[in-house]
Amino acid sequence: MRSVLRVIGLVGIPLLVWSVLFAPTFRYPFHWDDFHLIRPYSGSELLSVFHGVVDPDKIETPGLRPVSTLLYHLQGSLLGENIVLQRIFLLALMAVLLCLVGILLLELGLRFVQIAIVFALFVSSRVFASLVLWISLSHVILAYIFIALTAYFFVLWMKRQRGVFFAATLACAILATFNREEAYTLPVVFPLLWLISSPDRARWREIFAAAASLFVVVCFHYCLWHFLVPDALSPRFTLGAAGKFFRAIVASWLPGGYTMIGSTDKLIGLLWVGFLIALIVIFLRTSRPPTRSLFLGVCGVGIILSLPALGVARPFGIALPTLAFMTAVSIAIAEVYRQIQVRQWRRYVFLGTVLLGLALGVAGGVRRSFYVAESLQQNCAVRAERDGEFLFNLLEQPATIPEKRRQAGLARLSALGIKSGEDMKNLRQDLKENPGRYQGNATDRQALFRSKYKYLSF
Repeated sequence: MRSVLRVIGLVGIPLLVWSVLFAPTFRYPFHWDDFHLIRPYSGSELLSVFHGVVDPDKIETPGLRPVSTLLYHLQGSLLGENIVLQRIFLLALMAVLLCLVGILLLELGLRFVQIAIVFALFVSSRVFASLVLWISLSHVILAYIFIALTAYFFVLWMKRQRGVFFAATLACAILATFNREEAYTLPVVFPLLWLISSPDRARWREIFAAAASLFVVVCFHYCLWHFLVPDALSPRFTLGAAGKFFRAIVASWLPGGYTMIGSTDKLIGLLWVGFLIALIVIFLRTSRPPTRSLFLGVCGVGIILSLPALGVARPFGIALPTLAFMTAVSIAIAEVYRQIQVRQWRRYVFLGTVLLGLALGVAGGVRRSFYVAESLQQNCAVRAERDGEFLFNLLEQPATIPEKRRQAGLARLSALGIKSGEDMKNLRQDLKENPGRYQGNATDRQALFRSKYKYLSF
């Protein structure tokens, strides 16, 4: 119990700091997919998502994700139009996820200081801001919670060999799979978790039987998805898909993101990369074989968790690989520190270098996170354009938007001079032909501006 309370403390501190830094974002109104996804659903709509697409309006990416729609219904029914509560709910989901990750890392043998490093780098990162600033991504965080629970119960089952833990593993895996396709990676992650967390190699038949059970769940969902849902997505094994997969892996190592614009961002990014390279080189030369195996195994988990990018690469979809790679960083730091304790001066030099490197990572992540928040301001031109698609029914299918929310959104666009679908089309055309026109000051709330980074960028 004491360990759990300490993990909760490790989660609460960075989340509190983030909430203070990004306090203005708690009043950012609904945008884009939020307009029609976060709402109460009728009984027939809820039934339809169990044998059809996740979105009854048929606007979103076709997917068999009934758990997602149930979550949206819960948010829409209980929290309604209260935007502050909606955003607090997202942070609460993220807190649950990080607590589970922390407890899982304790089971894998990490110390509290290592977990603190993981949380500091992750909470300050671009991907964290991307997740918690878009309300309709609540289902992604919930999927990650179920995936973390699946891994945790699997580790408990390995160590204690009780059937109840295996049953809990399967139950959480099913919930995760019917929420997001990222759970498809679990049958491969399980054997790796076993290799890096248990010295007992005699149980390999049981471990692979457990992985096969998850593979059956994945195959059942995949077949059901492609049978029930028209135009269902499939992974693409092309050079373009491989490039997106590689970019997702690289971006997961970078708290400030893969895309770097401007000399300051590039300098911070390059210094962080230099720190990583130096740390890993020293680690590989000085580490003990068991710790080296743990490091490589965690990196392998991160690579596997990046595989969904072969289907659709989402900049908000790399939270799990980011957590894995930041865990690898903390393992390397702790091991190198352990190996250089013989000479006092080396220890202080290393500690100073590590603190500077971590400060660079955190600073780069926070800086990019502010740009993520900037791209979601009400007067951001790209956001206004996408809001208008829903509010003026410019999509192929009309969106079901609660009337109060629609009127509030139309009033915001009207204040920016966008009062009709025609105005919306003119803005879209202007953004393509004259993007420099909107490179103004984001602090002027009455004028449209173009953000430095797109929200949907790595």
